Amino acid sequence: MFRLGTGRAAGAGRARRVRGAVAAGTALLALTACGGSSGNDGRSGDGSGGSASKAAGGATAGSSADRTSLTFRPAAGQSAAGLKSTADLMRHRATAMGLRDARVDVAGGAITVSAPGASREKLTGLGEQARLDFRPVRTQAPATAKAQCSAAEGPSAKPLTACATNGADVRYTLGPVAVPGTDVSTARSHLSKYGTGWVVDITFTAAGTRRFADLTAELVTQAPPANQLAMVLDGTVISAPSVSQKLTDGRVQISGDFTRAAAEELAAQLSAGALPMRLRVSG
Repeated sequence: MFRLGTGRAAGAGRARRVRGAVAAGTALLALTACGGSSGNDGRSGDGSGGSASKAAGGATAGSSADRTSLTFRPAAGQSAAGLKSTADLMRHRATAMGLRDARVDVAGGAITVSAPGASREKLTGLGEQARLDFRPVRTQAPATAKAQCSAAEGPSAKPLTACATNGADVRYTLGPVAVPGTDVSTARSHLSKYGTGWVVDITFTAAGTRRFADLTAELVTQAPPANQLAMVLDGTVISAPSVSQKLTDGRVQISGDFTRAAAEELAAQLSAGALPMRLRVSG
């Protein structure tokens, strides 16, 4: 096992410690995480855990005593078409996460989700944006204030300043997005054969594989910390390992102290794709 440099990490609302490793025979980049959120085997279109009901319209909050419901509102004003496409992705996630008989309804400028026996935490996972991007690291330094380390947003074509937290805060200056999350073809959760617990395997599309190979080829030639690759989830750096060889097989593995539910939800979110808008829990 070829080891990459250690990265620090924190997911949006899901603190993670991350170290990197490459399996020499397969050039598999492994980004090791600590913590996580919750979910199911996230193969796109898998549907192994159940199905999400197509909504006929209207909110379902409080529809029965054994159903948990949650209402989301967009962080900024959105069109009816935007809410509908977001709800469609949330239904896809619900299916991948195994939420049987889940309902996702759009009404009154909000999206309400409900499912029998579901936890509030699991329903919250349906509304996380889960935007994943890979950016090159330009500089890094300790953050001098917590205010500097809130989740950051910015255009894909522009540099970004973002943070990772792992006990101490680290502030990164990142280059433009080199590999966008839309280049993820599949994401699958499973138990590691190496006995390290639950992991999430990401496979890139053909275009993503080429972009990832080009990115790692460039990073190999750089001096630290510019040889580091930042994996940014919802505006927070969840890993920033150094790269010492070109990686050409288009696969990334996130592993560590995930529970089964944690790995499953992340896989479901990444497979379904990022939501086109940020949502906030209402009430």
